[in-house]
Amino acid sequence: MDVRFDEREVRIRDRKLRLAYAREFSGAADDCYWASLWPSSVALARHVAGREDVEGLEVLELGCGCGLAGIAAGMRGARVTVTDVREEALELAEANWERNGVEPAAVEALDWCAPDVARDYDLILGADVLYDAKTFPDLVRSLTALLREEGALWIAEPGRPQAHEFFGRMLRAGFRVDPDHHEVELHGERFEICVSELR
Repeated sequence: MDVRFDEREVRIRDRKLRLAYAREFSGAADDCYWASLWPSSVALARHVAGREDVEGLEVLELGCGCGLAGIAAGMRGARVTVTDVREEALELAEANWERNGVEPAAVEALDWCAPDVARDYDLILGADVLYDAKTFPDLVRSLTALLREEGALWIAEPGRPQAHEFFGRMLRAGFRVDPDHHEVELHGERFEICVSELR
């Protein structure tokens, strides 16, 4: 599989970030999802960048891909642990942090269906992680274990039908869900993205 990365400027509120990601690749698209810049990650990064209450928090970025949301949190003064199940994604995210003159608190491999993590976090960020309903029972258990008692989860997603099942599970687990809608323009297209805060 051949993945070609381009470095581009991405505007997140009043900041311009340098980000490498793949706009085209050969091979199966499912093998390269981690290399792309997704509209949901742009929306989540903007949401994070607009919040002053992120400073000083212990933050976990779940399924980091190219690392954009975590970078936004780091620039807001959070201590961010960058995670993904793919080693290539971790390498890409860490390089993107370096491009912007910051570094994460930690970079760790993490399978969100079976997390081997002893720590818990104030805030968990996830962009476009609700694509496979079969993972939802494990994902809900993992998120509940990884969040501190007063912690929050911010999830960005583009309106996939199966996301309703995930939010239903989280409501039954005792969370409340506060949605916020963002319009993202990326690669000449407009996307409606929902960023939901769960506590």
